[in-house]
Formats: sequence, C-alpha cells, structure tokens
Amino acid sequence: MIESFTLALSYPLRLMATFLAVGLLRLFGVEVTAERTLLAVGEHGFAVTDACGGIDQLWALVLVAAGFAAMMQRTFGFRLLHWAMALPSLVLANALRLVVTVTLYLNIGENVLGDTWHRALGWGQTLLTIGLVWAFGAIIRAATAQSTGDTH
Repeated sequence: MIESFTLALSYPLRLMATFLAVGLLRLFGVEVTAERTLLAVGEHGFAVTDACGGIDQLWALVLVAAGFAAMMQRTFGFRLLHWAMALPSLVLANALRLVVTVTLYLNIGENVLGDTWHRALGWGQTLLTIGLVWAFGAIIRAATAQSTGDTH
C-alpha cells in the first residue's frame, strides 16, 4: 500500500520537476521540449523516472525534514510548515539535477549519461534537497524570531 501511495505521489512531483527544468533551461537559451516526464534536447530524451525523481529517498527525506522541524521550530504550526517544505525542496533539487544533466550533456556529451555521473548527480540532488529543507527552516526561524523580537 505504501508503494502504491509513493508511486501516486511520484508522478506529479516528477511532472513539476520536469516543467520547472524546461523553464530554467529555456531561460538559459537551451532548446528543449517536454512531454509528461520526458525532456527532449535535440535527438536525445531524458526520462525522469521514479528512482531518478528522488522518490526512493522520499520517506527518508520526510524523516529528516521532521527532525529539522522539531529541532529548529518552536511551535507546531511552524514545524508543520517547515516539514511541508520537503516536497518543494525535492522538486527544486530534481529540476536542478535535470538542468545540470542537460547542461553537462550539451558540453561533455554522452559520457555524462553513464552510471558514475548518474550516481554522483543523484547524491548531489539528495544533499541539495536536505540543504534546501534546512535552509527553508532557517528562513522560517529567522522570520519568526524577527517578528517576535526573539534573537535566540
């Protein structure tokens, strides 16, 4: 049952990451198209699969985000808001991974599509996601401290 839920959650997250990546790539002048979770640059397609979308790490990320929220936020509402930033962080990190992959592909060639690069970019995505969750929490904490006059 958890696997079915995870897969149902995966598709819209991958779709959002794909279209965010397309927008970023177009912003930098890359001619790219997308159909569902498939990016096309020239003759090459980049599929955003469940595993590549970070969905395998989703449950671990949920726990990390809950831990950060519990440690960094003082009220339940702000903890919930902080924890909720896990999914946008995952989508943004995945989109940036796609942008980096396509950029490297255009500059280095097909070598970037090998297993070593794929794993390295996956680890980078995971670390970036965790960093984004922490950063969102730090922003929330700073904003709430500023509004209450608390400097701790």
